Amino acid sequence: MTFFKNLKEYEGMKPGLSRIKKFLKDLDNPQDSLKVVHIAGTNGKGSTAVFISNILIAAGYKTALYTSPHLIDITERISVNGKNIPTKIFKDLSKNYLNKAVKYNLSYFEYLTSLAFIYFALQKVEVAVIETGLGGRFDATNIIKKPLVCAITSIAKEHQEILGNTIERITFEKAGIIKKNCDIVCGKLPKKADLVIRSKSNPYFYGKDFKSYNNRIFGVLSQRFDYISKSLNLKNIDISLLGRHQIINASVAVCVAELLSRKCFALSEEAIKKGLKNSTWAGRFDLRKVSIDNKNFSLIIDGAHNIEGLNSFFDTFKRLGFANGKKVFIFAAMKEKKYGQMVKKIAPFAEKIILPHIKNNRSINPMDLKDEFSKYISEDKIFVVNSVKEACRMFAYGKVGITIGSLYLAGEVLSVIQKHNTRRA
Repeated sequence: MTFFKNLKEYEGMKPGLSRIKKFLKDLDNPQDSLKVVHIAGTNGKGSTAVFISNILIAAGYKTALYTSPHLIDITERISVNGKNIPTKIFKDLSKNYLNKAVKYNLSYFEYLTSLAFIYFALQKVEVAVIETGLGGRFDATNIIKKPLVCAITSIAKEHQEILGNTIERITFEKAGIIKKNCDIVCGKLPKKADLVIRSKSNPYFYGKDFKSYNNRIFGVLSQRFDYISKSLNLKNIDISLLGRHQIINASVAVCVAELLSRKCFALSEEAIKKGLKNSTWAGRFDLRKVSIDNKNFSLIIDGAHNIEGLNSFFDTFKRLGFANGKKVFIFAAMKEKKYGQMVKKIAPFAEKIILPHIKNNRSINPMDLKDEFSKYISEDKIFVVNSVKEACRMFAYGKVGITIGSLYLAGEVLSVIQKHNTRRA
């Protein structure tokens, strides 16, 4: 565990797979024993991975899931059949292979990815659903040689300092997970992204080869839709993840399930529906009822950390009626984000802005954010506070609050409220 405490996730990042290749080769390549579904994308890849994993679990398969980042505890990233890797096993594995990790100069994410592959191989899982971290071509997860199916959920401009500053270049990097003779499923992508992927493969596209229809919302807790492709027509699919973007993510998961069914996986319509219905994903339009200091309020926690994510959030926000009246926002963002655009997007909906210091050295100084928000909101409605805990205490009785801008912020908020009386709405 010391390795992960001392080295932060984005420190020591160097393009290339040579280090992790050497490390895993020294361990007889445990990843090669796994049957893998590999998922990349700007937004939605975590939700899609959870949907696919739960479909496989519902069908009775021993299923591994690797996602990032975690919200509260690092063990969240590595799970089998919905159960996080036990803390003791994670500590033992990270200690056992530490000398080799140092020998090969692995980064935080490379070592964590390697430990996931080692654990999944030891657990003899039947299938592993693997989410990329950042990009695809040089992502540590791309050590996988022959995935069963690949999915690319969405493409938007993000991490341009690493992935490039055009949709075409970013798509090229994300599409680096595509391997020869591997089925590819794509969500709703920009046309420029479509062209890049078509040049590498013959993918299944949302809206062309499969789609959702008859979408409808049930209160603020679930939504229902129908799915159709050339070979499958499923009606009345229920999911608890909210937003039209989650229906697209779920549709991508169903298409992946269709393709897996052609590869000797018995995935019935019942298992598909059950898996999707059972899927939850904290920090994604996550509506909670919270009580702190004898004050009861509703809190929407969302990790939207770029403009595409904010657009999806506010689309759902409006459709569910939360845009009636301005709200209190807790906001934080990372330095590499286009936070000026994010602030401009949030400001019209904000009655008050609370800007906490968060425990991440990549986060933007709250005073800089205050300067940005003051272009749109009176300074007496902008509050800089020392911690997320202090920010949460500022919500008023009976009000609806929103925390948004970073999954790291979402994680800190969840960590604070879980110590109080809280429940899903």
